[in-house]
Amino acid sequence: MAVHDSKQSEKDYLRRSAGGEWEALKPFPPPGQLATEAHAQYLLDFAAMLRILTPTASDLVLDLGAGSCWVSDWLRRCGVRTVALDISWDMLQLGATRLAGARGLVVGDMEELPFADGSFSKACCLNAFHHIPDTAKALREIRRVLTPDGVVLFSEPGAGHANHPTSVAATRNYGVLEKEILIDEFMDACLAAGFVDVRLHPIAHIIPLFELQQPQWRDWRKFTASQRPFRALEKIGRGLLEAVGLAKKNLLFEEAFAIRLLREMQPVIEQHPVVTAHRTPFVKPTLSSDGAKIELLNPPSSVPAHRGIALRVRLTNIGNTRWDTAPTAGQVRLGVQLLTSDGTVITRDYSRHELPAPIDQGGRCELALQIPPPPDVTEYQLKIDLVREGVSWFELGGSEVVTHRVRQVR
Repeated sequence: MAVHDSKQSEKDYLRRSAGGEWEALKPFPPPGQLATEAHAQYLLDFAAMLRILTPTASDLVLDLGAGSCWVSDWLRRCGVRTVALDISWDMLQLGATRLAGARGLVVGDMEELPFADGSFSKACCLNAFHHIPDTAKALREIRRVLTPDGVVLFSEPGAGHANHPTSVAATRNYGVLEKEILIDEFMDACLAAGFVDVRLHPIAHIIPLFELQQPQWRDWRKFTASQRPFRALEKIGRGLLEAVGLAKKNLLFEEAFAIRLLREMQPVIEQHPVVTAHRTPFVKPTLSSDGAKIELLNPPSSVPAHRGIALRVRLTNIGNTRWDTAPTAGQVRLGVQLLTSDGTVITRDYSRHELPAPIDQGGRCELALQIPPPPDVTEYQLKIDLVREGVSWFELGGSEVVTHRVRQVR
């Protein structure tokens, strides 16, 4: 089928297939229908993408082949900014309905992206790249629109997809292109397009950042294809046992288990690979950890009745994150919780206090707090903690809090 015909078929697909209800509710089935393996795969793909890319509020994510924009919908619900691109105007109209507006929706061809160089820090393509006729051209375009440290994630149908009955029917009935993404071939194409580092995530849905470079994947395949006598000859101490299949319940149990596990996993990985392509060398991220040392400087233990309490607090950033102060999701502020005299929470969000400036790891600052008096409480406690707005209190990640008992006197 000609490239032009394939692309036009993608544009016409929704109208010709009468799949509007299914696409509008994706990744869930229409009412009265049961979810299938395909629906489960969509949910797994999104979870893996979210855990591997770990998009933040500062990222702008390009949702490639967005269709009815369910991925952008879910990312925006997670606080992530997105631009959704699809070749089909009809699909994006469904997306505009889903997203309550057309903001950030762009009709465009993945082989000729309508964006400036370096427009996006991250990109994702879930189950759409296998429709693209010119793989090399599209990969070059995706690399172009990523920032110098940008990354794109692909989660695609792999070996066997082109000949699956569903794919054969889609090509025959609607003229769409149904290719299969083969791991070695695709990783080579990403490198040829200029990506510096390409990684396969073979167990993305269990351990997202367990990843393999192409030579490691080839070693995996070589190992699973090896036969027992040849492996045994390579072993000096255990070769004879392995050659005749002995000791599987003791000495060679681990190897027998490993070869079985790898052999069973390999076709699953090949049938639906998850690959990331990076513009710079991949560095496994360290887990973010918010931590603070909180010191009260000469706090008063009693205050006149119905009077607020003045506290001076010194804060030191002992975590590995930056405390940003811009009024957006992720802003760090000091929070005061009101407790009873025995430590039971009365009001979790009793008062909030701005930091004077962003605080990097190891930095510190001092705050002067004026905390209002609680009504109808003679003796109480104040719990001082930091909170990353829209995310979590530092205490919940193991950071130490400070409590201070206050008594009102007449």
